[in-house]
Amino acid sequence: MIDSVSDWKEAVKVACRPMIEQGFCTEEYEKAVFESTEKFGPYYVLCENLALIHASLAAGVNETQMAVTVLKKPVKFSSDGYDVRVLVTLVAKDRVSHMEGIQSVSNIFSDPEKVQKILDAPSTKEIYDLFISSTCENK
Repeated sequence: MIDSVSDWKEAVKVACRPMIEQGFCTEEYEKAVFESTEKFGPYYVLCENLALIHASLAAGVNETQMAVTVLKKPVKFSSDGYDVRVLVTLVAKDRVSHMEGIQSVSNIFSDPEKVQKILDAPSTKEIYDLFISSTCENK
């Protein structure tokens, strides 16, 4: 959980940092996110409050993993876009893992009650538990 970021670029850096530090991807992955955002716009902002940060499968991925960053104050990825408070970073080694990750996040964010619980969660442990329980429900 983080209080705030200055802009979308800082949001992406903050969201990718744990994945890079833990070796799930390299800085090349973060660079690919920036490059694709510059080229295509913030395609990964899926709805109010949610950005599913991801890039090409080939871009510096070492291991499939997902990380969640929650901002207390929202950030906009474009002037006319949604406010985003939850950044889910998905790094995937293959298409199957990539689609499974997207499906898991979609299942969580299609339930307004779960979204509100994530936004209101007082700790990272509670957010983690919400994601794990939702992922297990849908298997």
